[in-house]
Amino acid sequence: MSEHAPDFSSIYEHYHGKVVSYAAKLIGRGDADDVAHEVFLKVGRSLDGLSDISRLASWIYAITLNTVRDLVRARASRAGRFEAHESDEELAAVPDPGVRTPEESAVRNEMIACYLDYVKQLPPSYYEVYVLSDFEDLSPMEIAQRLSISLATAKIRLHRARAKLHEELRRHCQCYYNERGELMGEPKRS
Repeated sequence: MSEHAPDFSSIYEHYHGKVVSYAAKLIGRGDADDVAHEVFLKVGRSLDGLSDISRLASWIYAITLNTVRDLVRARASRAGRFEAHESDEELAAVPDPGVRTPEESAVRNEMIACYLDYVKQLPPSYYEVYVLSDFEDLSPMEIAQRLSISLATAKIRLHRARAKLHEELRRHCQCYYNERGELMGEPKRS
């Protein structure tokens, strides 16, 4: 990193709230602080390896996305093992059982992991504007300023990013609402 790069504490101060907000949108508020903690551990360990400080924001969001995806996959894996190996008494002791059944949690976690995979597959210029818009809640004008692009370019990229993401999700996922009105999904069967 260059000598003018921000230090870890200023990065943490500037991005912590944004990482928590982004993680909350992806996985829920209850886990967002834990995700942010893990993200900043990773940022701290890898900060010296960041060669282009202008990519700092997208680098941090990519780390957050990967951390959320890892958590979701780990939970889905544990849910499968839990259902297969635990007794009914232990199942009853799981905190907050009224929120979702283990099956619903597994389906929801798989859906989030799938969505995150498709977001990450967006071309870099689309990924940047999509993340800034949908996870950081920036307007197209703010995105244009942040990325030093024209407003028209920001709007076009955002439109194309959403269209591409929507197309991939429609092609590969079957979505529905459960009885509580939560969006659920699973891969389409061939």
